[in-house]
Amino acid sequence: MFEKAYFVKIRPFIKEDLKRMVIWNKDPELEYFVDRGLPATVEECEDWYEQMVKNREYRLFALEDEKGKLIGDLELDHICWRRKEAELRIRIGEKEYWNRGYGSLALQQILRYVFKELHLNLVYLRVYTFNFRAIRCYEKNGFKKQATLKRIKDQEWKDIYLMTIKKQPS
Repeated sequence: MFEKAYFVKIRPFIKEDLKRMVIWNKDPELEYFVDRGLPATVEECEDWYEQMVKNREYRLFALEDEKGKLIGDLELDHICWRRKEAELRIRIGEKEYWNRGYGSLALQQILRYVFKELHLNLVYLRVYTFNFRAIRCYEKNGFKKQATLKRIKDQEWKDIYLMTIKKQPS
């Protein structure tokens, strides 16, 4: 049995992290939960990364454990500065870190950053309805289901929850 997480560090994602990202992008189980068709080679990831770091509406972060090991990534996308909202995506790429609380700790930190440093008022995310682990984590950290979206991929319907969290009044 694994110990529960007691620390996670969020830092800016750097180019050297892309090699690990490629491994996660190619993992069928991770792709099943993320379903984004992410870049599969280091070169493709480098091109994608160069475009993203220039984008004012996007932030990419790395997640490290207490020993400094890269265990996942987190992104804020579609940041709308005028409406003060952003979409969140989090991925624990190292499966031995699943169900240990790292995602929850990372969410708590990024939400403090989003609401206090970036001064956004709303964070939303999309999650497949069958991703019970992620849904439990999101709900535990204050996200609420707002709608169920339908999506077609490979002739199969997959339901997606749209979940949000709002900045609490000070």
